[in-house]
Amino acid sequence: MTHSNRAKSRSRFRRRKETVGKPPGNLLTDPLAGRTSIRSFAYGPEAMREREILRVEDLTEDLQNYPVTWIDVSGLGAIETIAKLGELLHLHPLALEDSVNTHQRAKVDEYGDIVFITSRMISGPPLATEQLSLFIGPRFVVTLQGDLAGDSLEVVRQRVRSAGTQLRQRGPDYLAYELLDAVIDGYFPVLERLSETLDHLDSEDGNRSWSPKRFHHLRSEFLELRRSIWPHREMLQSLLRIEHRRIHPETRVYLRDCVDHVFQLIDIVEVSRETLAELRDLHYTQLSFQTNEVMRLLTVLSTFFLPMTFIAGVYGMNFEGMPELHWKWGYPWVWGVMLLTGGIFLWFCWARGMLFPDEFRARSEAASRKHLASQADISRD
Repeated sequence: MTHSNRAKSRSRFRRRKETVGKPPGNLLTDPLAGRTSIRSFAYGPEAMREREILRVEDLTEDLQNYPVTWIDVSGLGAIETIAKLGELLHLHPLALEDSVNTHQRAKVDEYGDIVFITSRMISGPPLATEQLSLFIGPRFVVTLQGDLAGDSLEVVRQRVRSAGTQLRQRGPDYLAYELLDAVIDGYFPVLERLSETLDHLDSEDGNRSWSPKRFHHLRSEFLELRRSIWPHREMLQSLLRIEHRRIHPETRVYLRDCVDHVFQLIDIVEVSRETLAELRDLHYTQLSFQTNEVMRLLTVLSTFFLPMTFIAGVYGMNFEGMPELHWKWGYPWVWGVMLLTGGIFLWFCWARGMLFPDEFRARSEAASRKHLASQADISRD
């Protein structure tokens, strides 16, 4: 999610805190909510009618003349319109309150003859989530969502418009399943794009572009995915457990398929988060190794010049009693001693593997194998 989206979420949270103490069922508008528009999809096996609804009262005709009416509400700015819709369809005030307060986790509730479901749609990257509220009634399904651009429900709208589809032959509960399935399937492309980014980080070329900021950004996105997906598992399982007449046994078979998709998403997210954690540890290990290599080189160089610095410091004191000061070969002799001392130190570092660690490691392993082989020959004898 972008910085502006995160700031927007934080500001909404502060506004919600101002409503503490209000009576239950109060519908309070969000100043950032978009303009409310209502589209009706009234259909049956033989006919379908799609139209924009300007007045809530116009829905009565569709509800009476068609077996199923999908009332698609986009934008939650017009609280009066949403309240009138609730009165017309006898939607519970607490459910309407949860619909306009778009911070709900995925859940399912029963309010008399109506089943109320909340879910979360996703888009990105950049990652953004939006609440989808869904009411299943006797002859209707109501969906309310905010202003997330490019929702996951367009595929369902196309199926409603197409004659002869299975959706056109079934009731409101099957439409609700199609909507939930579209929301769940909308997670797969987002997760696939994030997985491609993770695969790039796992490649050799990606390792050069690693940065703590990039890791933190990916971790935040996977955490947001996990927060959105996990409640869907409980919501769908609760929907399968409840014995409500609005959910027919034939539809429960399809809902179980939705549960399987949620488990697949959870597995992918968990594996991706573990992979990201391993890549982060590998990245920090490589940084530590590179730092150690630099420190090793600097230590070797510093120690190489240390005896030379000592000798130069001794003969730099210029005492009159120092015999080498007036010796003809004193200057080249001092240089010879310094170079000899440095050469001995370099040989010592090479023998210890400080100059070429890989070569020293290979020699050590070869010597170990040779020693083990000789010990085995002695044992056989």
